[in-house]
Amino acid sequence: MATVKIQDIIAKKQGTLQEKTATVYVPSLDGEIVIKTPSRDDLQEYDEVLVYQFSRTRDPEVLKKITEKIVLRNVVEPNLKDPELIEAVGCKTKPDAVVQELFDPSEVVEICAIMMNLAGRKRGESVRLVDEIKN
Repeated sequence: MATVKIQDIIAKKQGTLQEKTATVYVPSLDGEIVIKTPSRDDLQEYDEVLVYQFSRTRDPEVLKKITEKIVLRNVVEPNLKDPELIEAVGCKTKPDAVVQELFDPSEVVEICAIMMNLAGRKRGESVRLVDEIKN
């Protein structure tokens, strides 16, 4: 693997500035939704929750809430924040619950994983040591 050059970083940065979208089939809706790449702020919040909350407590509810939040913020079509939809699914007093009402729990996880892939976060492709430092 080659050493990264400045031109590579600039080209990659310009590519990541473009918002990506994808169409995803959702069995519980028997239809497709359009999702987008999570924002940098969304990704940072997700990481902070994983590192500072979930890793300490191991409470699955913490992971569930941040995953639902990412899905809520990044589903483009249908607009999950639409007041008419929120009222129709009975979430007028708690609009964030629309994700729980529309999707099965496993679908929420899968949708979030696809969003993370759009953002360039693929499982198993993390930073790794190339050569061990020798003394």
